[in-house]
Amino acid sequence: MSPCEKAMTLADYATHPAEGTPLLEQYATGLAAPLAWIDVAGYCSGRFAEGTLRDAQTKQWLTFLADKFGQSAPEVTPARLDGVTSANVDRSVLDAMAVAEDRAGFAIEVLAARGQTAGATLALSDMHKTAGQRLVSLANGNFDDSGAQSSSSGQSDPRQKVYAIDQLLANPTTIADKASGQTVPTAAAIEMDCARAQIKAVTESKSSTESDTLLILAALAAKHAYTAFQLGYPATDAALFGPVSLSV
Repeated sequence: MSPCEKAMTLADYATHPAEGTPLLEQYATGLAAPLAWIDVAGYCSGRFAEGTLRDAQTKQWLTFLADKFGQSAPEVTPARLDGVTSANVDRSVLDAMAVAEDRAGFAIEVLAARGQTAGATLALSDMHKTAGQRLVSLANGNFDDSGAQSSSSGQSDPRQKVYAIDQLLANPTTIADKASGQTVPTAAAIEMDCARAQIKAVTESKSSTESDTLLILAALAAKHAYTAFQLGYPATDAALFGPVSLSV
């Protein structure tokens, strides 16, 4: 089988157990699902969005099962690019993803300072800003031989650092989410908007991208989607793949 066929076979098997399969067995089998869906995003043409969002969705399902069986839930790890020093992808993709990180970081920072938004923390804001900086560095190719970031002085940086967030300030606890058509926690909406913007940047690119790079970018966007679920965003197919969602 091709890498795509292998990834799809494993993802389907781990995600869709046979009817009547005990929950404990579903949990054990499902542990392979998130990574399999990232492989789908990287290896299957036209399935980047599906693979990325399914990774986060299956992690959320595993969180539910882990709680039932006293196991550790999938960790909400920082969405970073540590150790990544090159990305074979069109620069416009990295620029758009960097802007998405920067916008989310700014919004979370402002809401954290106001203290009315559950889940909005300075740590989360810093995570976004760090990821945004690394994406800019990848776009500029400014890493030294040791893999450390070099100065980006004089090089292109699409980040605006300050963004309009009037709607967020007016709705600090919950907000209408255009993608799902539902009212969701505000911090969760910010995280999912970031994930969707990054997915859009990749899927709308006209240039070809190597699978290894797609795997990295899918994992980054998926972390934001999973964080959104942890903050209360609905992890249902209707919210993620419904007609409204797919048009965003």
